Amino acid sequence: MAGGGKSAAYQRFLASTNIDYERWHDGVPYDLDALRELTGAERDAAEAWLVAHADRDWRDLEGLLALGTVRARAAVVGQLRGRSLEMRLSAARLLGPDPALAADREAAIVAGLGETAFGGGLKDALDLAVAEPTPAVIDALFRAALRTDSAVHAGAALAFLHGHAKEPFDMARRPFFLKLVDGDGGVRRAAFEALCRECGVDPGRYPG
Repeated sequence: MAGGGKSAAYQRFLASTNIDYERWHDGVPYDLDALRELTGAERDAAEAWLVAHADRDWRDLEGLLALGTVRARAAVVGQLRGRSLEMRLSAARLLGPDPALAADREAAIVAGLGETAFGGGLKDALDLAVAEPTPAVIDALFRAALRTDSAVHAGAALAFLHGHAKEPFDMARRPFFLKLVDGDGGVRRAAFEALCRECGVDPGRYPG
């Protein structure tokens, strides 16, 4: 995105899109205040650039929603319904609850709980699951509680959603949640079955 001869706001926004490792690691967003200051051709140029990069990073989706145009929002909804699971989850998180998008959001959450690692979108999926615990999402959480890469956090979320923990990851119950990833398969299964009974669910539904 060329910056020569542009306004100070455009230059600030452009500079903020240069994401180095430190900014990526710390989750530093684009300069949304500068983006909102843009008008006319500069605003159109920024929108076009963000739309073209909508499948790349959550920051691009956040920028599109900050613009608030019909085209910008449509690009974010397109990512919610797209192929990249990480971007689907980012779009679901940033769009927020919307009855018109409920099925797409649920599908993204369920897929995220079933397919991602913690660093690849699972955190977003878990946060969204706690906020929108539909029956399909609850079922996906139980299945995630059988996988070693997600069992601890999925089990913690289930305990919270069923009223057996004070928060989505209740540290007071951490010793129990860790049993879900114990090196002994028998201990893991016993912990999972105890979690199921605690939540009023038949463990037989999840033979795992």
